This record gives sequence, C-alpha cells and structure tokens, in this order.
Amino acid sequence: GYKASKEETEALYKETKAGLDSYSKDLQELRTSAQGSLKEIGELKAHNQELEVNLSQLESEKIRLEAQRGQDRDEFDRERKCLEEEHAMLTENHATELQNLENEAKGYKASKEVTEAMCKEMKAELESNREDLQELRKSAKGSLKEMGELKAR
Repeated sequence: GYKASKEETEALYKETKAGLDSYSKDLQELRTSAQGSLKEIGELKAHNQELEVNLSQLESEKIRLEAQRGQDRDEFDRERKCLEEEHAMLTENHATELQNLENEAKGYKASKEVTEAMCKEMKAELESNREDLQELRKSAKGSLKEMGELKAR
C-alpha cells in the first residue's frame, strides 16, 4: 500500500511538476509578450507625443502664416491705396497742365491774331505814308520847278 501510494504520489508529483513547469513556461512567455507589448505601447505613446508636438508646431505655423498673410494683405491694400491716390493726383495734375497749355495756346493764337492785325494796320499806314511821301515829292518837284522858273524870270 505504502509503495503504491509512494509511486502514485511520485507520479502525481511529476505530473504536477510538469504542469507547473508548463504553466511557469507559459507564464514566462506571457510576461515576455506583455513586456514586448508594454515596450510597443511605450514606443507608440512616444511616437504619438511626437506627432502631437508636430501637430502643435504646425498649428502655430498655420496661425503665424495666417497672421503674416493678413499683414501682407494690409500692406498690399495700403500700397494699392497710395498708388491709386498718386494716380488720381497725377491725372488731376496732367488735366490741369493740359488745360493750362490749351489756355496758353488760345492766348498765343489770340496774340498772333492781334499781332497780325496790327501788322496789317501798320502795312496799310506805311503804304499810306509812301503814297503821301510820293505826292509830297511830286509836289516838291513841282514847287522846285516853279521856283526855278521864277528865278529864271
């Protein structure tokens, strides 16, 4: 009885030990697997944190670029307004200059017409003076001839 009981106990012990060894081995594999999973989870968390930092940087850059775009648009609008004002002023100045030139041209034309009219009058007066001078010469010749005849008598 005792020997059979001892053999049964040893068989039971071996079976239990084999079961425990198998369980221990399975547990070790699970621990290794869990450690691997934990390591992967840690790597994923670190990668996720990097992505969040990158996303945050991209959002900051987007905000900066939008602000810059707004400043650029404002600067463009200011420059456009200045150019439009300058264009309007130059257009007005050119219109005024053109009007002044037109007025000057009218003045020159009127002055030319007055000068031409004066020249015509002076020519007519000169012609009249020539005719008068011609008559005076004839009259003077006639008078000289008469004086000569009177002297001769």
